[in-house]
Amino acid sequence: MPQNGYWIECIPVTVGDSDQKSDQKADDKCRMYRAVIASIPEANVLALSPDSAIQQLRDKLASVRHEYCRTGKNLPAHDNPVKPPRNLKSTQGWISSYVKMADCCNHQT
Repeated sequence: MPQNGYWIECIPVTVGDSDQKSDQKADDKCRMYRAVIASIPEANVLALSPDSAIQQLRDKLASVRHEYCRTGKNLPAHDNPVKPPRNLKSTQGWISSYVKMADCCNHQT
């Protein structure tokens, strides 16, 4: 049975000044998590934990969906709920989570 939704990919990233010396301690850089939906470029966030990044992206996706519905723009085709779109198993700390989406409502809330 098909479901309407998208895969959220949460990938660990290191945020730091790119022109710093390479021998700098890892503690001087901040490890964060970027959550993205590949088919919706404006749906992407950066947070301190995977749970926080995924929840922030869920919240952002709700507002993106609302904006698409308001303007009459169609959301991209839904992802397959069975298989994530990319294979990032070689990336340590990678998480993929499927989020269900409701279709646009015809009434104002």
